[in-house]
Amino acid sequence: MNASACDLPRVLELTESMHEAASESRWDDLATLESEREAVLHAAPIAESTDSVESLRSIMLLDTLITDLVSAARDEAAAAWDAHRRSRRAVAAYSAI
Repeated sequence: MNASACDLPRVLELTESMHEAASESRWDDLATLESEREAVLHAAPIAESTDSVESLRSIMLLDTLITDLVSAARDEAAAAWDAHRRSRRAVAAYSAI
C-alpha cells in the first residue's frame, strides 16, 4: 500500500466496529468510532485499485445498515418520548380534577 494512501483496511475495521456498536445500542461508542474513522478517511486520499473499490463497497453497505439501526433507534426514542409526554398530560389532567 502506498504510504500516502488512505488506510482503507482500518476504515473498514472501524466501520465494522461501528456496526457492532449500533447493533448493541452503544451510541457513545458509535460516535467515538465514527470520529476516529473520519480522521483516517481524511488523512490521505484513497488509492484507486480493485481492493479499494471492494473495501468501499463493504463500507458503504455497512454504513447503510448503521443508518437503518440509528433511524430505528431514533424512531423508538421518539415514540417513547411521545408516550411519556401523553402519560404526563393524563396525570396532570387527572390531578386537576
